[in-house]
Amino acid sequence: MTTLLEVKNLGFSINNNPLLSDINFQLSAGEHLCILGPNGAGKSSLLKILMGILPASTGQITLNQSDLSLLPQKLRAQQLSYVPQSHKGLQFFSVEEFIKMARYAYHSALSDWQPEDKQAVERAISITHTEDFLHRKMDTLSGGEAQRVMIAAALCQQTPLLLLDEPTSFLDPRHQVEVHQLISDLNQKHNITIIEVSHDLNHAAQHSQHILALKNGKTQWYGNSPDLLNNTHLQALYDQDFVFTTHPQTGAKIALASEQL
Repeated sequence: MTTLLEVKNLGFSINNNPLLSDINFQLSAGEHLCILGPNGAGKSSLLKILMGILPASTGQITLNQSDLSLLPQKLRAQQLSYVPQSHKGLQFFSVEEFIKMARYAYHSALSDWQPEDKQAVERAISITHTEDFLHRKMDTLSGGEAQRVMIAAALCQQTPLLLLDEPTSFLDPRHQVEVHQLISDLNQKHNITIIEVSHDLNHAAQHSQHILALKNGKTQWYGNSPDLLNNTHLQALYDQDFVFTTHPQTGAKIALASEQL
C-alpha cells in the first residue's frame, strides 16, 4: 500500500517541557489509525502539530513524500482536514454558512463561488445527512447534529486525510453509534484516510487497522489494532487491570475495566 503520511522522531516542547518525544508511525492511503492513551498523553497535541496549529520542536512529517512543514496553510488544508473537540464560537453562523466556509482553501479574497464548490458542499451534506437543519444556527444543534456538521465541513475540503479529535466524547449512545458509523463509511466507502483520537478502545480495536497508544508523551504501543486487547498492554497503558469477554452480536473480543472488589 502507498504510504500517505510518515512521522519520524517527532517531538514537541513548551518552555523546555517535553509534551511529545520520539513519535514514529506511518499511515497508508485508505487506512484508519486510532490514537489512544490516558488524559494528558499528548494525543490532541499530535493532531494539532499535523494541522500546523502547533509547531513541532523536533522530527519530520512527510505527506505524499513532501515535507509537511513547508506546505503553505492553504495547501495543507487541501491535504488534511480537522474536526476538533470544541465547537465553541460558531453560534453566529447557520449550518449552511459554516459548511460553505470550509471551501476557504480553494479561494482567494476576491474569487467567485464555482460549480466545484457547490458540488463539494452538496456531496458533504448528502454523506453526513445534514439536509434537514441547514438553515438552523449552530448553537441550536444537539451534540450529535453539531458533530455531523463539523464532519460535513471537513469533507468540503476534499482532503485525502481526515483528523478527528475524540469525535464521540460528549455524545449519548445513539449519537456515538451514528458518528462511529459515519466515520467507518468515510473510510470504507469513500476511501478517506482517517486518524482518530479516541478513548473508546473497543471501537478502536474493531474498526481501525492500527493503533498508536501514547502515554506521558511517548509511544507506549503501536501495532495491529486487535493485538492491543490483552491485559499486559492495557495495564501498562492505563495503569488499570482489564477483563475480556465476547461481544454478543459480533463475536469480537472486547475489554472492560476491572473493578476493584
